[in-house]
Amino acid sequence: MSTVFALDIGTRVVIGLVMEKTISGYEIKASSRTEHSQRAMYDGQVHDVDEVASAVLRIKNELEKKVKLELKKVAVAAAGRALCTETASVSRTELFPINWERQDILTLEMDAVQQAMKRISSAEVESDFFYCVGYSTVSQLLENQAITSLIGQRGKKVELTVIATFLPRTVVDGLVAVLSRVGLEMESLTLEPIAAGQAAIPIDMRRLNIALVDIGAGTSDIGLTKDGSFFSYGMVPIAGDEVTEAICSHFLLSFQEGEKVKRSLQKNAQVEINNFFGEKVLVAKEDILEIIHPTVQTITDRICKEIVYLNGSSPQAVILVGGGSLTPLLSQAIAEKLNIPSNRVGIQERQRLSNILGEEDSLTGPDVITPLGIAIAALDGQVLHYYSVEVNNAIIPIFELNLATVAEALLAAGVQPKTFLGRPGSALIYELNGKINVLKGGLGSPAEIYVNGDSAKLDSHLSPGDSIRFIPGSSGKAAKAQIKDIIDLPSNKRIIFNNEEVIFKAVVMSEGKVLSGEDEIEENSRLTVINNETLEDFLIFMNINPNSYHKRSIIVHGQKQNIEPKIKVWLNGEVMENSFTLQEGDILNIKDRLVTVKNLELKAEPMNFTVNGQEFFLPTKETRVLFKGKHIDEDYPVEDGMELKVEGFSNKPILSDLFPYLNLTKDMIPQGRLEMLVNGKNAEFTTILNRGDRVVIIWIK
Repeated sequence: MSTVFALDIGTRVVIGLVMEKTISGYEIKASSRTEHSQRAMYDGQVHDVDEVASAVLRIKNELEKKVKLELKKVAVAAAGRALCTETASVSRTELFPINWERQDILTLEMDAVQQAMKRISSAEVESDFFYCVGYSTVSQLLENQAITSLIGQRGKKVELTVIATFLPRTVVDGLVAVLSRVGLEMESLTLEPIAAGQAAIPIDMRRLNIALVDIGAGTSDIGLTKDGSFFSYGMVPIAGDEVTEAICSHFLLSFQEGEKVKRSLQKNAQVEINNFFGEKVLVAKEDILEIIHPTVQTITDRICKEIVYLNGSSPQAVILVGGGSLTPLLSQAIAEKLNIPSNRVGIQERQRLSNILGEEDSLTGPDVITPLGIAIAALDGQVLHYYSVEVNNAIIPIFELNLATVAEALLAAGVQPKTFLGRPGSALIYELNGKINVLKGGLGSPAEIYVNGDSAKLDSHLSPGDSIRFIPGSSGKAAKAQIKDIIDLPSNKRIIFNNEEVIFKAVVMSEGKVLSGEDEIEENSRLTVINNETLEDFLIFMNINPNSYHKRSIIVHGQKQNIEPKIKVWLNGEVMENSFTLQEGDILNIKDRLVTVKNLELKAEPMNFTVNGQEFFLPTKETRVLFKGKHIDEDYPVEDGMELKVEGFSNKPILSDLFPYLNLTKDMIPQGRLEMLVNGKNAEFTTILNRGDRVVIIWIK
């Protein structure tokens, strides 16, 4: 591109110029400036399309007369406040390892961009409110491990993260609507702070930490340089119109009159003011400066806070551009607020741009820096290209630094990334006898894509005006199966059980429920096959606890004792003690075998003591069986695992209970006294005894 028509559609002023790139720099062939006849834009946003279009038409007509060419395409800029950037991550996991191809990864990238778009959306603002103007992948993971590229890799799980940039459709569509009214086509788009930076700060100066502030009528756009490039952008929704409003409010002026008063402050010591009632008043410049001082301080505070927030500290210098930069008191206030020398806050004007020639007399001042930057960015290719393609007969506008791909056009058209590829049907996962099994779903069919009638891929690049026909991919059928499809059950057996015929079947159980061969297998179901082979299989089939056939055990005073099984089994008339396999026609008899406490024939142990140095056993008075601390009678049924205690005394014995078993009369001493000790302490006839006590009973004089 050697010649460009650049247009800066500002809140108050519209500036257009035709510029070409030369060997020595850039040359302006023609320029034009006009103001909106009424307030048609607010904060950089088009509100009155017809009014703005009227101003643009005046610029277009004047430039066409000067250059004697019909202007059809134009480079424009959007307010810096419009740019939105968001990061999003997506992952995908397959049941089995697969080879990840370009189409798979591109689909994931589009899904991530869509997720990023949703993040900047809200309940009031839908995701299709935004244009994606660029994205890049910042990280890729394979099986949770970082990797440079996923394409061609093999694995089950991948994850990637993208950073995507968006512009609200209302901003772009407003500009497009204005341009189409006057027969112009948007050729490229940049952001105002980027454009201003292209012109205002030479490349070799961008190694310094400099803040560029483009102060317009409605917004103040901010760009920061360091290490050779712009690294951050911001915006505050406050600018020159705030000063005009303060003047209008104080003197009761129309907005147009307030603008005249504000501009007069640049060159007049006294300003003539015509108020709303037609009165003419001559006011000293110092009095007006005092009126606008609080507003200037407010603007300064907002701008400086944003600069420090973006930069982390005060920059080395501040360069001001835009018509609002001429506001009295502003430069000094910014220097004081940022605590930098006043000579490091300056206004950049066209006159100091040595590499730009032409229109030196008509195109002057700081407000022409942004339109110059728009033209330079377009000539140098540092812009977003704008064109349209057709997706299934719908016109879709595209923004892209490079030519967009089919995938990006489909995303812009609102096509869901999941329809790009035909995903396999969901697998059926179930557990059979403790083992995990997987039935794969049916294969999906990929999307069909045609560009201008020819078959294309998702990563195929597009040209302006291309026509895309997209037929969504379809997912494969989900895996389904019946019990009979996965399990071959053995034939039934006829068994004579307790004199009745029983058809002994193998069964499939799930969560305690018996399933038939026609039942569908549910996702994550746990299936157990109970064959019709052994006695244990038959007991389960008859809803008899199979453990009833095995010997049981109980614990008595900490010692394990085995007891008979709960059931007694006869096979073809013979008592069976071990498990066996049932055959067709077998005669099986099973009877319950009830075991009670009485059947255990439990005996209580006598209580032992040491009496006068000799071991002595006190016979039991009764037999009491305790289970869980409570007495149970002899008819209580015995269950497997019971822990029992047997006692021979309902109450603890006392010392006098020993006397009938001791021959105390043979050692009796006339006029003697019986001495009684328990564990070395004096005792009475009623002293309570415990197992193992040491007892002394002797006669003494």
